[in-house]
Amino acid sequence: MKLRWLALLGCVLLAAACGQPEIAPVALNPEDMCSMCRMAISEKRYAAEFITKEGEATKFDDIGCLRDYIKTRGNRDQVAAYFVSDYESREWIDGSSALFVKSDEFATPMGGGIVAFVDKSKAESAATRNGGRLLSFANLMD
Repeated sequence: MKLRWLALLGCVLLAAACGQPEIAPVALNPEDMCSMCRMAISEKRYAAEFITKEGEATKFDDIGCLRDYIKTRGNRDQVAAYFVSDYESREWIDGSSALFVKSDEFATPMGGGIVAFVDKSKAESAATRNGGRLLSFANLMD
C-alpha cells in the first residue's frame, strides 16, 4: 500500500514538474507579412507579435498595427504573450513589461510612431530627444 502511494506521489510530482512550456517569441522570416496592414515586415526594430494560447504567432510590422489589431479584433483573452522588438538592440522583449515611446519623430512603417525599450533610462532619453511621451503597455493598449 505504501508503495502505491509513493508511486502516485511520484507521478503527481512528475506531472507538476512538466508544467506549461515556456512561451517564446517566433523569429521573423523574410516572407512574413503584417497581420493588420499586410505589408512585408522589413524592419525588425519596429516589429511586434503576440503568441496565442494555442502557440500561434501573429506578427506585425509596426507596434501601432499590433495595438490597432487588438483594439479592433478584441482577442485579448486568447493571447498568451506579447513581444516587441527593442528599438536599440532589435531583440525580442516582453511587450507587457516594455516601455514605449510615442513620437511623430519615429518614422515607423505604418506611421504609428511607437518604439519599445527594455531599459527605462534609454526610453526616457529617447522620449526627451524626440519630443515623445513615455507609455506603459497598459497605456498603449487603452
